[in-house]
Amino acid sequence: MSYCKYEVNKKTRVATLTFDKPEKLHALVPMKDLEEVIARLYDASRDDNVAVVVLKGSGRAFGAGYDIDAVRSRRGLDEPKRPPQRRRYWGVDEWWGRRGILQAILTCDKVTIAQVHGYCYGGHFEIMCACDLAISSDNAIYTHPGYTYLGIEGPIPLYVYMIGWRKVKEMMLLGNPLNAEEACNMGLVNKVVPLADLEKEVTKIANLIATRPLDGIVMGKKHFLMSMDMMGFSAGYDMASLAHTLLSNLKFGENEFNLMKELKTKGRKGMYADRDKTYKDQNWRPEDIKKGAKKPAAKEAAAKKPAAKKKK
Repeated sequence: MSYCKYEVNKKTRVATLTFDKPEKLHALVPMKDLEEVIARLYDASRDDNVAVVVLKGSGRAFGAGYDIDAVRSRRGLDEPKRPPQRRRYWGVDEWWGRRGILQAILTCDKVTIAQVHGYCYGGHFEIMCACDLAISSDNAIYTHPGYTYLGIEGPIPLYVYMIGWRKVKEMMLLGNPLNAEEACNMGLVNKVVPLADLEKEVTKIANLIATRPLDGIVMGKKHFLMSMDMMGFSAGYDMASLAHTLLSNLKFGENEFNLMKELKTKGRKGMYADRDKTYKDQNWRPEDIKKGAKKPAAKEAAAKKPAAKKKK
């Protein structure tokens, strides 16, 4: 079964790459799903009928990241003996490495736009960050659970240049999901629009960019890529592969949450139940965020009500 749908509108020169595993919120299984997305990005790069690629998710989310069972299996954690460092490195190099999916997005010759709605978690959060532009619906939620489970990781130089040193640390150390407005204020996305207007807004922006000279787009992307290399972006992605390999060998204390161990001994449901007990302050789901929202005090609520008109 195909992981994504890929369509090209030759008239507008806009290609659409749609993650299409809605029943699992587009959870990625390496390497099959990754290779398919990389292949479509390569097709777009070499197609003169394409100037812009829009990446989006079908159903109710942009994407929820890696399939958690696939992560465990990929790291060899179900094997009798702990796999060597090189095996664990190969498992993440396909994500951050030179031939990995994120650098395929960064180095795509055409303009990439993330059209984000619903969950934008984990791996899909990083996919969004690697795109040239990101347009968000007002119901989108952003986070990377890895920051909570493992600690600071990922392509740090990209994040620092994008949102600033302090905000990167705040995002990673606190780990709380960000709503669309917060993500926009931090510089993670370009614009927030109502969900009902998202498709229309992205189409308008993509069509406008696609009217630019194709040579100008491609050569401009190469100019950007060289500038990013000079600032250390590609090295930051290589560093992310090494850092994650080391983080996959953490020694957990007695009262510290160990996701992979919990997954093995208690299954998905038990693992998530224990996670939610451990991290009570973090609202992972939209319904949790709504519950955690503070209601205005009675006086404030009354003050916001329009004054009643006096009867004549």
